[in-house]
Amino acid sequence: MQTIEIPPQRWPQACDAFSAAHEGWLISIDVLASDLGAQPEVRDLALVGIVAESHDRNGTITISVAGPSGAAHTTHTIHAPTRVQLERTEAGADVAMQIESAEKSTTIVRLRTAARPDTVDGIVKP
Repeated sequence: MQTIEIPPQRWPQACDAFSAAHEGWLISIDVLASDLGAQPEVRDLALVGIVAESHDRNGTITISVAGPSGAAHTTHTIHAPTRVQLERTEAGADVAMQIESAEKSTTIVRLRTAARPDTVDGIVKP
């Protein structure tokens, strides 16, 4: 497993790329905070997208998910993000995105299945 640190100026592009590669994939979202421990926010819902909006130190990162058949859109917003990391397998498949905030919490967006997008369904795309 490898962890890739994303520089703040690349957060919007990294979130766009992650969203494009994994739109519709089932994800789980957990929030880790020292005062609350691990709190599950979402379990096995389809990723709609992750958007990073940077406004100096007052930026946000918003994660959108949808229920079965696109029903019940839900969002989770991280205010004042301070760090974004991608976790990947040695083969280059995304496993998770971790987002830390100034509030000292960490949001983990975990893919249900770690696979490179070009090999989904067992077929390598040209």
